Amino acid sequence: MKENDRVYLMRVPPASSLTPLPTFSMVKPMPMNDVLDASKEKMFASLVPDSSAKALSRYTEMLDDIIRTQAEKLQQGSELARVRLKEMELPDSILALEGNFNLPTALKEDVEAVQICGGPAGLEGELQQLKDLRRVNHEMLVQIEEQLQKEATEDSQFRNQFGTRWTRPQSSTLTKNLQDRLNRFAGNLKQAGESDARIERSMREYSALMSILDSRPIESALPTLARPIMSLDADEDVVVGSLKQSLRQLETLGAQRAGLEDMLKEMKRKDDILPKLMTSTGSHEDLFRKEIAKYDNICGEIAQNLEAQDQLLMHIEAQNDKFAAIFNLEDYKASREKGYRQIEAAVAKYQEIKENINEGLKFYVTLQDAITIVKQQCSDFVMTRNIQCREMIDDVQRQIAGLSFQEGKSNAGYSYTSAGPPPHQIQRTNSQQQQQDPSNMPNSSHTQAPTYQPPVPSYAQTPPPYTTQQQVPPPYHQPPSNPYPPPQHQQAPVGHEYGQPAYPGWQGPYYNAPSQQPGSMPRPPYTAQSPYPPPNHSNQSGYYRQ
Repeated sequence: MKENDRVYLMRVPPASSLTPLPTFSMVKPMPMNDVLDASKEKMFASLVPDSSAKALSRYTEMLDDIIRTQAEKLQQGSELARVRLKEMELPDSILALEGNFNLPTALKEDVEAVQICGGPAGLEGELQQLKDLRRVNHEMLVQIEEQLQKEATEDSQFRNQFGTRWTRPQSSTLTKNLQDRLNRFAGNLKQAGESDARIERSMREYSALMSILDSRPIESALPTLARPIMSLDADEDVVVGSLKQSLRQLETLGAQRAGLEDMLKEMKRKDDILPKLMTSTGSHEDLFRKEIAKYDNICGEIAQNLEAQDQLLMHIEAQNDKFAAIFNLEDYKASREKGYRQIEAAVAKYQEIKENINEGLKFYVTLQDAITIVKQQCSDFVMTRNIQCREMIDDVQRQIAGLSFQEGKSNAGYSYTSAGPPPHQIQRTNSQQQQQDPSNMPNSSHTQAPTYQPPVPSYAQTPPPYTTQQQVPPPYHQPPSNPYPPPQHQQAPVGHEYGQPAYPGWQGPYYNAPSQQPGSMPRPPYTAQSPYPPPNHSNQSGYYRQ
């Protein structure tokens, strides 16, 4: 980029100071006599007259017609031999006698596909996999049901224990949608189990039919063409030998036809009469007859081959009739066709059961994914309900303990007697005496203040946090029969809206409850007023007001 911004200046020299430019040869000189000499070569030899071009086109059409006719005869002869042999079921019957025969191509491919997949024995493993998946899904449903039932039982127990103070919704109301989905899953699982039973019955019912597919090779399960047990003429070998010889001759004729067809194509490729047409001065028809006559020999060979094949096919047909009579070929054909049908039926039944098992595996995998999602939702629901349950138990216990504490203070207010002075005078007198006589001052470190513990209800499983004993120093020279318990400062319960559904999305103040540290109460003054003011519950939630 820096070079692009610069401009270089150079002085232009005068023309007289420049050296002359050297010469340079641009072309090579060549004499034109050799190029223009036409005596050595015919310059218009490749030009074909119009009449010769038309004659060549007509000859080409005649030759193509001959080649096409002879090629069609050869193909028809080969097709005729194939059809006649198929009608006589040759050479299959000879191969069956020797034990070398094959299934039809389509049927053999189906059997190979079945054997690659494991055959009927492989269906047992897939059926066991189907049962395992069904068992896993059933166990997951049972676990979810037990989890929800346990939570509902606990909720019912606390509801019976606390009565109207247990204000959160019932579990059956919140789990209705989950129960409906679980019921649908259970119904689908039951229906799938019935389908699995039908598949298993079908396997047991058709196991004998499908056992033929385990044969390797599959041809070993088919009947074989055996020699007759008793023979009167004992010429089975002669008949079989002559039939084999005739089949080999027929095969030789087929190979000759293939060679004749290749010879025809090669002769056509090398046939070029254009030079003759351009030098010919006579009629083109005579030239055409002369050129086409050279194909007569190969056409005669083709005709002889086809005629020999027809005669040989007639001879083979007679030999095959004798062969069929000796070896009872009709019965063998019937048993073989029966074996083919049995294999086809076994393949069809295997494919049907295989397809049903694949559908079952796909169903169970999909159902397992759906149950897993519901299981996670139920686990979240139960965890949320357990946290909510613990918080509500604490709040109800605080409420009940507050009411008991209020009743205890009311009863203590009526326990004064007329025999002694009021409590504040006694406390003031004791204070004066202690100031006058310091030696009589007690050691506060060895004196423990009486603590008030409200009665614990029978339904509380753990003591509430407010029953922790707190050491508060008493007033000096406090009488031992002081009926006034130290004031207990109670934390107002946090209002939880238990009337709202706890699932899904419920969030409770899990960690918002303030903790009360032991010994956090202030020391009472020497001249304390009455420690029993009327309780104020104005900051309590409306769900707990009586």
